[in-house]
Amino acid sequence: MIKKNHNRSGGRISRFHLFFWIFGSALIVTTIVSIVIFERQVRALSDLSSRGPQFRYNFAYIGDKSSSFQTAVYDQALKEAEKNGDYMEFTGKNLDTSYTIPQLMDLAIQSKADGIIVNGDDSEELKSAINHAVDAGIPVICVGTDCYGSGRQSYVGVSYYNVGEDYGDMLSSLAEHQQQNVLVIASPEEKTTGQNLVISGIKNSLEKNHVINRFSISSKMLGNGDSFSTAEAVTDLFESGNLPDILICLDETTTSSVCQTIVDTNHVGDVTIYGYYRNDTILNAVQRKVAAMTLTVSADEIGHTAVDNLLQYIDTGFVSEYSPINIDIITPDNVGNYLKKEEKS
Repeated sequence: MIKKNHNRSGGRISRFHLFFWIFGSALIVTTIVSIVIFERQVRALSDLSSRGPQFRYNFAYIGDKSSSFQTAVYDQALKEAEKNGDYMEFTGKNLDTSYTIPQLMDLAIQSKADGIIVNGDDSEELKSAINHAVDAGIPVICVGTDCYGSGRQSYVGVSYYNVGEDYGDMLSSLAEHQQQNVLVIASPEEKTTGQNLVISGIKNSLEKNHVINRFSISSKMLGNGDSFSTAEAVTDLFESGNLPDILICLDETTTSSVCQTIVDTNHVGDVTIYGYYRNDTILNAVQRKVAAMTLTVSADEIGHTAVDNLLQYIDTGFVSEYSPINIDIITPDNVGNYLKKEEKS
């Protein structure tokens, strides 16, 4: 009996060891494959050897390739770089594997980029990646969204506080005697700092116009930044039956989702929409008065200024910490001008 039990125990131990041997082997293989793929992507992104001396500098642009705004910024940055005999790579745009912005920063660092332009956010991961690049001697310019507390050389974009004041001015013109509920849908990229500045700007404008007591302002983040999760979260909001009187969207993805969902759920006219940036969906929504207005900035101006700032820093070691970009307000009265521009482009 003792011998029989011993054999059973030995069998269990053998199967136990076999399971962990298989698991460990699979883990090692997966790690090796991941390292090989990452190194191949680095070599694929490194244009230094293949492009040779025909370019003075090889810059990296890092952003969301699905965003029309960020793509437009890159297109102008590329044109500006090429004017100066430089090259601008949209890092990760043609890769099959999806990487986070901090991971793409690491790819650009390993490919020895001469400078990086990145659509920032307020995360600790990106802050660390930017500092890593700067420590490696690579200047970094944030565009569209800043990365507070990082070692980036410059930020090219709008003043969040001014954005809030513009929204506040529009709210003031709609003020009614009864209190209106305003929901600010924050961009996942902004985290907390930018969002708080926007809300401060809104409240300051309402106070200056003596209508602060006619509005109840709250904020919420919907989705995690990608179009699918945002669309899903926006649909849930409209189907909840607990809609605010006014929705303020702080990024392109949320604005597009809101403009589409309000039509799909038959809530046009139930909610006043203030958007951010412009694309075909947003401009058509403003034209049909599905959205009351949208704020926008010149992607061309941002791309041009970002490259200028990179070159200025490389040449002199100094650059302005903040390069402000003007904000335009698109309403049903002037949206036709922007639609004509879109058609020409």
